[in-house]
Amino acid sequence: MTTAIGIVGAIASGKSTAARWFASRGWTAVDADEEAHALYAPGSELVSALEARFGSGIVRSDGAVDRAALGEIVFADPKALVDLDALVHPLARDRIRRVVESARSSGADVVLEMALLYRWPEMAASMDRIVGIRCSDPIRLERLAARPGMSLEQARRRMLAQDQDLLLSVADFSITNEGSPSDLEANLEDPRLGQKTA
Repeated sequence: MTTAIGIVGAIASGKSTAARWFASRGWTAVDADEEAHALYAPGSELVSALEARFGSGIVRSDGAVDRAALGEIVFADPKALVDLDALVHPLARDRIRRVVESARSSGADVVLEMALLYRWPEMAASMDRIVGIRCSDPIRLERLAARPGMSLEQARRRMLAQDQDLLLSVADFSITNEGSPSDLEANLEDPRLGQKTA
């Protein structure tokens, strides 16, 4: 019988580090953001819908979405972010569900990294456990601003677009991640996760 664990938390909290830790132990890691990004392929249904809503300025000459340009629009306008979610989420949910179900049916244990899992009760209910990764705002801001191409103001806007407590509301329990990656990995040995080794 396979096990599925969800990982939730706000931006720059350490969700990806946690997912990689599980992957290093033989779990199949599913990154909801990566699966959603795959929908943005040039010529796709989603790209056409995004161009119709946000204008041709968000599509590069090669037909791919200019994610930086789109981000500037949606993180500066709450209504635009709502519209983006309405276009992306149904397609992304279908893709993520199929990837998770395929992995489990092949006998793999799955770790699903998905910040917005609280919005998807059916998928949340299918997880054996959901762990939240919590981190204070100042540390998250520092981490986010250190990312290539990210200004301090852009980092602030991305943080303000999220409610950390709401994102963590679906978690069975939370782990604080305010130290080094190795500190987080040590905390992931928590017996409540019931993880298996490869």
